[in-house]
Amino acid sequence: MRLLRDDALDSANARLGTRFWIYPQPPFIPGYEQPDRVWLSIPRDEIGEGPSDLFMYVADPLYDKRPYGLAGLPPFDGARRAPVRPGPDRHFDNIDPTSRPFLAIHAYACVRFVLDIWQSYLGRPIHWFFNQSFPRLEIIPFADWDNAQAGYGFLELGWSDVDGILRPYALNFDTIAHEVGHLIMLSETDVPTAISPDGDFFSFSEAFSDCVSLISFLHFDSAIDRLLRRTRGNLLLYNELNRFAETSPERQIRLATNFRQMSAVTHEVHDRALPFVGAIFDSIVAIYHRDLVANGCADSRLLDVDIRELARDEFDTFRQATADAFSIKPLYFKLALTAARDAVGAALATALRTLDPNTLRLDQAANAVIAAAGGAAAELLEENFAWREIIGSR
Repeated sequence: MRLLRDDALDSANARLGTRFWIYPQPPFIPGYEQPDRVWLSIPRDEIGEGPSDLFMYVADPLYDKRPYGLAGLPPFDGARRAPVRPGPDRHFDNIDPTSRPFLAIHAYACVRFVLDIWQSYLGRPIHWFFNQSFPRLEIIPFADWDNAQAGYGFLELGWSDVDGILRPYALNFDTIAHEVGHLIMLSETDVPTAISPDGDFFSFSEAFSDCVSLISFLHFDSAIDRLLRRTRGNLLLYNELNRFAETSPERQIRLATNFRQMSAVTHEVHDRALPFVGAIFDSIVAIYHRDLVANGCADSRLLDVDIRELARDEFDTFRQATADAFSIKPLYFKLALTAARDAVGAALATALRTLDPNTLRLDQAANAVIAAAGGAAAELLEENFAWREIIGSR
């Protein structure tokens, strides 16, 4: 008996998108040794070899490439490795994650994944700020450089060197998401032409990009599940949610769970960004806690105290109550976390268009996020931005 092909079903499957593998955290992080299979929204017939599409393409140098700088911009005109082809089914989840070609696939997939998320928050496509010069973003998955950067028409990824082990940033979702965050911000606010001397454009750019990394990570179902299981629902524990740009299981570049206030920071842009990132993380946790209390999954007193000032025995009491509830109602915890993620993510995205890059200050950005959030989320954001001394108490 011969089974007839169902063309209608095949057509419907094509519209579901395209499958890729993505590591939510670098594969050397315990628990993340295996990548997640994800569906990107772009249809298979809109992705070419490389991978490439109408908005981006991978250019993988055959030999060592120095990073782009003021003297050089895309397109890369040197010798390239052969573009990676999809499998017979036009998906890209057939490539061995340990192979060299996988760097190209993973870098492309991470950029697309982040764009899917933030275009959803914005409710419209993101048009590159450089699109009048370069219609597509060039992705360099491996450059001979111990760093990563996004710039005018390009995203290029080097490597980290930890104890003599080179680890490509092309496999580091946090790093890629952070760099794409810079591109998203510039594409929404536009490029500054005359930055105010007392402005915070660069500090906000670093803060926003860290928030893009943080919130995008929370869009992996497996990562949320692993995170909640490890913490028993208590996000105040030290965990992978508040680690950025991992370079080894013990080392990290930035922490979202910080206690920095504006009165304690320096003028260095990354340091000055920390209170803003901390306020965003605190707000996600606060919205999450409010939802848990409303559903009987956490002690109602959790809403009446400043968690940052809890004594150890008080903290342990709340932690145990949360763990007990999580063992019974784990689905409520996942729903609460995703709702908090989206409330803050949508507010951040919506606020971008209201910001003037030339005069941007952190207090203006904070107030724009609060205004975009509205309701209970706005109240909690305002409280946390005030505690961080980014805005005044009202």
